[in-house]
Amino acid sequence: MPIMSAPLSIVTITLNPAIDQTVFVDQLVPGSVHRVSESRRQAGGKGVNVATMLALGGAEVVASGFLGDANATIFEQHFSEYGVCDAFIRVQGETRTAIKIVDAGINETTDLNMMGVAPTLEQCAALRSQLLELAEPGRWFLIAGSLPAGVEPRFVTELIQALRGAGAKVAVDSSGAALQAAVAAGVDLIKPNEHELAELLGVELTDFAAIVAAARRLCKQRMPNLIVSMGSEGALFLTADAELLVRAPKLNVVSTVGAGDALLAGYLSGQQLGETLQDCARRAAVTAWSRLESLTPTLPQGDELSERMNQVHVRNLD
Repeated sequence: MPIMSAPLSIVTITLNPAIDQTVFVDQLVPGSVHRVSESRRQAGGKGVNVATMLALGGAEVVASGFLGDANATIFEQHFSEYGVCDAFIRVQGETRTAIKIVDAGINETTDLNMMGVAPTLEQCAALRSQLLELAEPGRWFLIAGSLPAGVEPRFVTELIQALRGAGAKVAVDSSGAALQAAVAAGVDLIKPNEHELAELLGVELTDFAAIVAAARRLCKQRMPNLIVSMGSEGALFLTADAELLVRAPKLNVVSTVGAGDALLAGYLSGQQLGETLQDCARRAAVTAWSRLESLTPTLPQGDELSERMNQVHVRNLD
């Protein structure tokens, strides 16, 4: 599929994608033998997950990053099925597997994340050149997930600076050193959860009030847009002009895998459509809601989407 050049297409960058192997057990007991009740294997990685949900919402999406050439078929089939433009740089070796063990009894997921393949310096340069060719004023780029072996946070810093220098908007959904580097470089949006926010700021966030205060400080000092996902407690959406707490109605949660990525996809979709912050937040909540209630990516359309957006609880923070 040729790389899309439409001005409003969104570009996701997954430097360290994974094949998500999700297994379900009735109760996870360390050190014991388990019988798996259900198992699913699908193309994954934060940027891939976001790209998928964006495409379901009707956006034109370019998915880029590094992909192992030895087991790329599952990704190629996924991109073809969902209508995502595959612009991944192929590297020698296998894309890593991420094992997610879902304890059905308490609806809790344990992640086992393996190391990814290491791109060469030439492949890093090729990716940077490809992305800069796509960079245009107003186009959103999302850098999502962890760094592969051999890639330093400096690569993220330089990529952000180059993209923003070309007028593009940059969102980042990562953690640790990569997120620190992104914030220092200057971005338009980040989406940490409350634990990643605490790590980023080097503080303890023991309650809702502390999370709000930390989010306000970060948004005021470092970036124009901030989303903080808080699981069942909802999500915060902050800009210089508004601060919202958003919650979906009570859900029948099947799996939490990819829900945070879906939240970000919904928000970026709303941004692309030129929606208000309130509607972007509602769309984000519905997109995450849809992912929580299904083992495979799905999104309501038309009147059903509008009806669900109206069911989302939105309130201004005091």
